[in-house]
Amino acid sequence: WAAGQGRDFCKMRMIRLYSLIALLSTCSSAFPTRTLKQLPIIPGLDHFPETIMKQSSGNITSIQIRNPICFGKESVLVGMFCVGATTDEQEKDPDHLLPRLSLQISRHEAAPPLTVFFFDDERNSWDLFWKKNMMGRSCEEIHAAAKATITENSQHAPQIDAYKNIQGKFSHTWYVVAVDCQNRKCPTVDSINVTFFHPNTDGGTGACSGLIDPMSAMEEAFVESWKAMELRNIMHVVGVSPFGVFLLYLNFTVMLVCSLLFLIWGLRAESARRFLYFNTFFVTSVTTISYLAMATGNGIQPLWRIKGPQGVVSWHYSQPFSAHLGEPNPHEWKTLQTYPLFFGRHVAQLITTPLILLDLFLITGAGFSTRVFMFFCNSMMIICWMVGAFISTPSRWGFWVFGNAFCIGVCLPMIGILPTAAARQGRSTRKLYGILMCITLLSILIYPWAWVLIDGAHALPSDLAVLLYIILDFVSQCVFGVILLRNAPALASWGDDLQVETIGLKESKNGEQELEPRH
Repeated sequence: WAAGQGRDFCKMRMIRLYSLIALLSTCSSAFPTRTLKQLPIIPGLDHFPETIMKQSSGNITSIQIRNPICFGKESVLVGMFCVGATTDEQEKDPDHLLPRLSLQISRHEAAPPLTVFFFDDERNSWDLFWKKNMMGRSCEEIHAAAKATITENSQHAPQIDAYKNIQGKFSHTWYVVAVDCQNRKCPTVDSINVTFFHPNTDGGTGACSGLIDPMSAMEEAFVESWKAMELRNIMHVVGVSPFGVFLLYLNFTVMLVCSLLFLIWGLRAESARRFLYFNTFFVTSVTTISYLAMATGNGIQPLWRIKGPQGVVSWHYSQPFSAHLGEPNPHEWKTLQTYPLFFGRHVAQLITTPLILLDLFLITGAGFSTRVFMFFCNSMMIICWMVGAFISTPSRWGFWVFGNAFCIGVCLPMIGILPTAAARQGRSTRKLYGILMCITLLSILIYPWAWVLIDGAHALPSDLAVLLYIILDFVSQCVFGVILLRNAPALASWGDDLQVETIGLKESKNGEQELEPRH
C-alpha cells in the first residue's frame, strides 16, 4: 500500500512538472512573465497542454492550443496580444486594415456554453477583471469591465467562431479570456485556434513593452541624425536667432582649436611645466563642450514672456500654455517672446573657474588656507548666480546680492595676498601674475553686471548676450592661457620625474660618480 501510494505521489509530481514546462513554453512565446505571478494554476490535469505557433505571413500569426490550462480556478486565458497604434486610414477600412483577432474555441458537447471577454491594459480593464474574477463576482460585473464580449451562437455550438477588430491610438496589450458563466468553474475547452492579424507590428510584445527591434532603432536613429544635420535644423534653437547660433558654433570652434593647441604644447613641454599646460587645456575643453551643448540647443532653457493680469510681465519655463499628451501648444504659445537661459555656461563656470584659480595658486605659491578660502568663495559665487538665473520671481535678486558678496571674497585675496606671494617667487613671476590678475579681475567684475542685463532683467538682446559671454570666456580663458603658457614657470613639485635634492657629486670607491645627499 505504501509503495503504491508512493508511485501515485511521484506520478502526480511528474504531471505537475510536465504541466509547468508546457505552461512556460506557452507563456514565453505569447504571454509576459508577470502573468505567471498573477495566475494560480490548477494542478489536476488529465491531458497535457500543447501550443503550436505559426507565422503564416509577415503580419499573420496562427496559434493552436490543445487542452489549455485553467487559470484563477475559473477562467481559461486564451492569449495576450500586443496591438500597435492604428491610423485614421486603417479605421476607414476596418475589415481589411485594422488589427484583428479571429477565434475558434471548441468545448465538450456536454459542457456549459462559453463566454469570451476581451480586456486591455489601456484603462486597467485587465486588472479590474482579475479583481472581480478572483473575488467570485458575476459575469455581469465582469462584462462591465470588459472591452468586448462574445457569447456562443446556437448555430456554431459547441464552439465560438468570431473575430474582433482592434484599434487604438497607442500600443497596448489585449487579453482574451474564456469563462463558464453558468457554473463559475474552469470551463472545459478542447481546443483554441487564434489567427492574429497585426499589420502594424511584428506580432511580438516589443511595441507594448517599450522595446524596439535593434535594427529598426539603428535605422530610426540614423534617419533622425541625418535630418538633424540639415542647415535649417542646425541653426534652429528656441530662444536664439540663427546669428546667435552661428556665434555659438564659432566660439565652439575657437575653443576647440585653443584646447588642441594647449594640449600639443603640454605634450612637448618639460615635465616641471606640463601640469600648467594640461590644467589650462582642461579649462578650455570644458568650455568647448558647453558651447557645443548651447549651440545644439541642449545647454539652453528657453523662457517665455507672459503678460499676466493688470499688465504684469513675467518669464516662465512653460505655463500657462504648456502642451499635454495629445494636446499641442496653441498658436499663442508660438508667438510669445522668448529669451535664452544659458544654463550650460553656468555649469561650465562651476568647473572652469576653480581651475583658473589653481593656475594662479601654482605660479604664486599661495598658502593652503588662502586657496581653500578662495575656492569656497568662488564656488558659492557661481552657485548663487546660477540659482538666481533659474528663478523667475523677483527673489532672484537676493541670490545676485549674495553672489556679489562671495565675489568680494575672491577679489580681495587676489589683490592683497597673491601679489605678495608672487613677489617672493621672483620678478618675472610677479610681472606674469600682474597681467593674469588684471585679466581675471576684469572678467570677474564684468560678469555680475552681465548677469543683471542677461539673467536678471532679460534686457540685453539674445545675440548681444551670446556675444558678451563669448568675449568674456575668450579673454578669461584663451588669452589668459596663451599669456600664462608662453611664460610658464617651472614647478618642480608638479613634475613627472622624481626630484632628488642633492648638494653635489662625490667620487665612489670604484671611480664612478654618485649623488651626495644633503645632511
